This record gives sequence, structure tokens and C-alpha cells, in this order.
Amino acid sequence: NERQRERAIVERALRYATETEQQITAQRERITELESLSSTEPLTKLPNRRGFEGQFNRVIAHARRFGETGVVGYCDLDNLKTVNDEFGHAAGDDLLKCAAHTLQESIREIDVIGRLGGDEFGVVLVNSTWKDGARRMRTIQWMLDSAGIVYRGQDISLQVSIGVEPYGPHDTVDDLIHRADMAMYYNKRRKQSGFQTTQNAAE
Repeated sequence: NERQRERAIVERALRYATETEQQITAQRERITELESLSSTEPLTKLPNRRGFEGQFNRVIAHARRFGETGVVGYCDLDNLKTVNDEFGHAAGDDLLKCAAHTLQESIREIDVIGRLGGDEFGVVLVNSTWKDGARRMRTIQWMLDSAGIVYRGQDISLQVSIGVEPYGPHDTVDDLIHRADMAMYYNKRRKQSGFQTTQNAAE
């Protein structure tokens, strides 16, 4: 009868609306997942260069608004290629994950870290003076140099060079990363030449 037909139409419409809502929800979840993947490095689960720079840009925007300062560090694993060559890429991957975990354990929740390239990591110590930030980066350097892995019974230590630069309200992310990168290479060359590389600019 007429009432049954109306009820059937309403039920079909409700089912269609529910299915459509479920599809939209699934699509949104997929978009969120893809956005996360596009800014996250799969091995270490840290932000990749794109994700790191996006977070760093927000930090700099905040610094401009409130006149804050901080410190950025550029970290390079000196021995990753050697480990890959001698023990294989599985060992190198474990070393990268060890470095990522050590960095995560070394920073505050408000700070920013990311994997910038094959053996390179970035660290931003937010709302910090140069003296305090440089001191904290020395601690991070010590923690990284004290870390390592055991791979097939072989102890493999982290060997890290770090470049450190202060930032302020008038700096840009690209320039800061470049400056910290150059400072890292300077320290790496000094280390290779046998010089002491401990950051002492704030002492």
C-alpha cells in the first residue's frame, strides 16, 4: 500500500545517506593519512624535511609576533656510510632509528625535530636564549655520541657532527638551515683534522 511504499523510500534514502556519510568519513581519513605521510619520514617516524620546515616556519612566525629567540641545530651522522658499507643497510637503518629515538628523548614537547636527509637531522630549541640553547645542544651532542646499537653482536656507536645557530624574529627558515648546515660542516672538518669540536660560543 501507499504507506509501505513511502516507508521503503524513506528507508532507502536513510541507507543512502548513511553510506554517503561513511564514504565521506573514509575519504577524510584517507586524506589525513596521506597528508601525514607526505610530511613524515617512514623509517624514523619523524617529520621529513617538508614537515620539519613547516613546523619551523610556524616557530619563526611565533617568534616574529612575540619577539622570541631560540636555537637551531643541524646534525649529521658521520659514520652512516661506513656502517652501511661494512654491515649493510639494515644496520644503517637501525642506527638512524637510534639517532631519532635519542633526539626524541633529548627535547621538550615544544621543540621541533625532523629527518632532513639521508643522514641529517634538524633540531629547533624553541623560546631559548643562545647561551641556554648552546648548552642544551652540547647535552644533545653528548647523548647522541653516547648512544649506539648492537647489530649481530657488534657494538656500533653513533658518531655525530652538529652545527648550531641562534635564531630571532628577523631570521628566515631557509637561511637558518643553511647557516646551521655550514656550521656543521665546519665542525666536521675540525673533527676530521683532530680539533676539539665542542660548542663553546656561549661559554
